[in-house]
Amino acid sequence: MKLTRLVQSLKFRIVAVAALSGVLAALGAATLVLDVTQREVQHMLLANDREDREQGAAMLASKLDILKRSVVAVAQRVPAPAWQSSSAMAEFLLGLPAFDTLFDNVAAVTADGTVVARVERGVAGQNLANVADRAYFKAAMAGDQVLVSEPIIGRASRSALIVIAMPVIASDGKPMGLINAALRLQFNSLFASPGGAGREGVRDLVMDRAGLILSHSNPERVMGHAKDEPGLADVFARWHASGSPIDTLGTAALSSDHLVSMAGIADSNWQLVRLTQRSSALAPLAAAQRAAWPVALAAGALAALLAGALTWATTRPIEQLRERAVRMLRSDDPSGDDWPKGAGEIGEMSQAFQQLLQQRDVQRAESHALLRQVQAVLDNAEVGIALTRDGRFEMVSRQFCAIFGCEPVQAIGQPTRMIHASDEAYAALSARAMPAFMQHGMFDGEVELARRNGQTFWAQMRGRAVVPGDRTQGTIWVITDITQARQQHARLSWAASHDKLTGLTNRAAFEVMLDDATTQATELPFCALFIDLDRFKQVNDTGGHAAGDTLLRDIARELESCLRKADTVARLGGDEFAVLLLGCPIPRALAIAEKLRAAVDDYRLSWDGQSHSVGASIGLVAVNGTHANAAEVLRDADAACYEAKRLGRNRVAVAA
Repeated sequence: MKLTRLVQSLKFRIVAVAALSGVLAALGAATLVLDVTQREVQHMLLANDREDREQGAAMLASKLDILKRSVVAVAQRVPAPAWQSSSAMAEFLLGLPAFDTLFDNVAAVTADGTVVARVERGVAGQNLANVADRAYFKAAMAGDQVLVSEPIIGRASRSALIVIAMPVIASDGKPMGLINAALRLQFNSLFASPGGAGREGVRDLVMDRAGLILSHSNPERVMGHAKDEPGLADVFARWHASGSPIDTLGTAALSSDHLVSMAGIADSNWQLVRLTQRSSALAPLAAAQRAAWPVALAAGALAALLAGALTWATTRPIEQLRERAVRMLRSDDPSGDDWPKGAGEIGEMSQAFQQLLQQRDVQRAESHALLRQVQAVLDNAEVGIALTRDGRFEMVSRQFCAIFGCEPVQAIGQPTRMIHASDEAYAALSARAMPAFMQHGMFDGEVELARRNGQTFWAQMRGRAVVPGDRTQGTIWVITDITQARQQHARLSWAASHDKLTGLTNRAAFEVMLDDATTQATELPFCALFIDLDRFKQVNDTGGHAAGDTLLRDIARELESCLRKADTVARLGGDEFAVLLLGCPIPRALAIAEKLRAAVDDYRLSWDGQSHSVGASIGLVAVNGTHANAAEVLRDADAACYEAKRLGRNRVAVAA
């Protein structure tokens, strides 16, 4: 009977509900945390794989560039008489041991396709077949630039390979032949990429635009097709349908069975791909989930135990006292009648509540007087002050109202969102303020706010809890309008780093940027340009300094319009300009320099009935870690510019 009454009691039901709620809350929280964790881990996994592919593609692009430049360098050194003698050409090629280690074989081919000499791993070859029918031979002979062939099957080696070919141009401008350097796809180190090879469930490969596999973790898959690669068929089909873009920005996607990441190799028709089995990629997350569930169940059981114990201790039969206490909270409650009487705890609590009721009236009067005093203090402060609680304004100062263009009645009781321009701005302040209150007990920062008429302005906001560590008691905010101070600071900062005439970056700021880039050039090589205007003195002499200043401003705009967003153009002084091309290889830098030169050459200034024009002598320097500082980079770029002037002006010269 006792057990039945206990089960039917309100106390038991409350305890049971509390215990069940604790279990469900713990399990729900665990489920939510694991779900959020899974999404975050997958996001980080995709981001890491995408970044890894970008870095791997950049490394392969650098390797390919080194190989191409090596072939160009050899082609430029071939002695002309060697083309008439197979033995002389073989001797020349054998004299390039370092070059021979980079490639599986190297050959010299005459303009009619005849192989004059062929060297493979330090040994002169005997099979000197004609290659005039090869597509790469025809394409290379038709131009004057280094060319990377499509994958072919070598006639001598019978292996899949690619050929890097560079035409050798005679003094009369006609091609004498080609220098060919071949790499076997199955065994070369060009496509070696650290980070994935050897890992279980991971396959690395390189494919061309058509889907032909040039490199694979399994050499037997070389010259196979991407559509036949497990896990890659759907991704390849979508990529191919979009035009097979060779984009150096990586992509990563998680399918039902694989994580596929890929990035384009710059200056090539190749795409670097990594395939990771989904089970391997998500193995750490699966292990964490298996370990988390027992902990969640234990936490649920503990929560149920604690909730039940606390509820059991606090649910006591004091309903009459509770009802009277509720009435006491009403402002129209009479003084002290109808309180339950008795000895023990109930009687003592009744007396205590009656005393509290009397004290409430006294404290209410004192509070009103104190509030009037606080409001007087606030209204005499020269900064905006507000007291907020639960996301609403409870008190505001006169200066606060002046700043936001409102009356006190228009602010008090309103959500604090009213002083922000948008929900996003309000959320951004909360995201900044909450960690600051948690760590330091206060917030101090610059925030963009909005007046009542919608006008935005910048303010310095300082917030501190009324009771340190307990923001439920309210927060005091001190607000100062700093819009003019910020504008003045911005003007001074801009003036310190920009040229007054042209608005370009000035010499001092440019040298700091150049010095920073130079210190990182070993890992992040770049190019720099030094530009000196030709015939500028004539413009000043004939049109005056006003014409010269106008021309400099116009030339500055021309230079800016020709550059990428990541590039920086600066005026160093007079008619001298400089350009910083971050992450720009020499061929691209040469193209940009020529574009700048042409833009300057095409420009015309009409002034007092006369037309003025100038040219641009441009010096280009590649920076890859051999320069100690910005001064050395500018020195070499200036020397190259001088060489351009010596060769006839209005041209581009590359520093030796």
